[in-house]
Amino acid sequence: MANHEWSLEQLRAKAEAYCVAAEHCCYDMHLKLQQWGATAEQAEQIVSQLLEHKYVDEQRYCHAFVHDKVLYQGWGRMKIRAYLQAKRLPSTAIDSALANIDESEYYAVLSRVVTSKKRTIKSADPQAKEKLIRFCMQRGFTYDEIRACIDN
Repeated sequence: MANHEWSLEQLRAKAEAYCVAAEHCCYDMHLKLQQWGATAEQAEQIVSQLLEHKYVDEQRYCHAFVHDKVLYQGWGRMKIRAYLQAKRLPSTAIDSALANIDESEYYAVLSRVVTSKKRTIKSADPQAKEKLIRFCMQRGFTYDEIRACIDN
């Protein structure tokens, strides 16, 4: 619970400042507002205002999230989808963002993940290929994508 009592206007201003600093989705904002001590009704009212004034845009959030996770963390589509679904984002926004992934960039990322992991697995290990596949699947890549990358 928050140590400080915030007025509705102070919570809204604080939420706007928080949204200006980085992309957030409605789910994140509800959690943050509750953390700051807002009631469920206050949080709903503030999130509605944030949506109306474009401080929060779930489509924009999905696109930014997908871009950053593929490029900087080397995540695959499956892991990204599961994470975004856990944040209760609309499937249309998730599908749209995933459809915008540049395929050549995506496979370059997968190739880097495979190459990086290969260096850590002993070549004499009889289960090396299985370990590599399991690692890549944990990163969210599909079996078919991984096999195609390994075979090339």
